[in-house]
This record gives sequence, C-alpha cells and structure tokens, in this order.
Amino acid sequence: MAVCLLGDVPISSSTRPSLIVNSPPQPPAPITPALEARRRISLENACQIAKICAEFRGKDTVVLDLTAITPVFDYFVITTCTNPRTLAAIAIEARVQMKARGNAVPLAEGEKVSSWLLQDWGDIVAHLMLAEARELYDLEGLWADAKRIDWQSIAGAPVLASAR
Repeated sequence: MAVCLLGDVPISSSTRPSLIVNSPPQPPAPITPALEARRRISLENACQIAKICAEFRGKDTVVLDLTAITPVFDYFVITTCTNPRTLAAIAIEARVQMKARGNAVPLAEGEKVSSWLLQDWGDIVAHLMLAEARELYDLEGLWADAKRIDWQSIAGAPVLASAR
C-alpha cells in the first residue's frame, strides 16, 4: 500500500479519492441556428486562410473539419512551407486578412525561430509547418477521422502573391 502526505495528513492509495471522475458521456449539444451560423463563418475564414497559404506558396494545404470530433475548435488549416521566410509571410498575411474580416489577433506559438508556427483564432487553428515538422507530427494522421474540406470551392482559386 502506497502512502503519501496531503498537508500533514497521510493518505493511502486505498483511501485517497480518485482524480478521474467516471461520468457518462454527454450527448452533443444541439445545433442551433446561431451555432450553425458561427460554424459557417468559421468555415469561410478557414478556407480564406487556406487560400492565403496557397497564394504565398504553401504546399499541400488542407482544411480539416473537426466539428464532429472535438468541441475545442472547429477547423485546422495545415500547410507546408518551404522555408522560415515563407512561414512568416503566410502568418503575417493571415493575421492581416483575418483582422480585416473582423477577427481578433490570433494567439501564436513558434513565431521566433521554428519549424512549426501555430496561429489560434479559437475556432480555427492554422498550422504552418516546414516539411520535416509536418512529416514528424503527422497532424492529418492524428486527426484522421476529420473530414477534409474542399477549400478551393469555398474560397476560390488562389492567386500567387508574385502575380498581384
């Protein structure tokens, strides 16, 4: 029997309360018109971010619909960048265009020197990755149950930044 101290009171493993609460799974929240409208806007924004990725030479850009898998966020946008400069350019343009669409500045990780830059708008998370990081972390494999969105049919075909 293991014994640990909680303050000055010894607690054995047989008497200590469980930290895991086994509650029955909750049914998913009903999809209200407000939730449906918010998800539609999130989808349009995710597809716009994907278009920005493609316009700034992101490769193999995908949008994953996670609404049926997790309540934490709705969409992932994942793209491969050929170098850190491309990664930074996509991040800046996504921030600028999303702000112009009325979104708050995203929380970001990996902005200094990184092979994976993450931008979090709450309902959308953009993963801008160098090829090695994308292969190593395999987010598409991790979230394999997610539906892939045909973002080009929603946002339109990308126009390369050099052609502007």
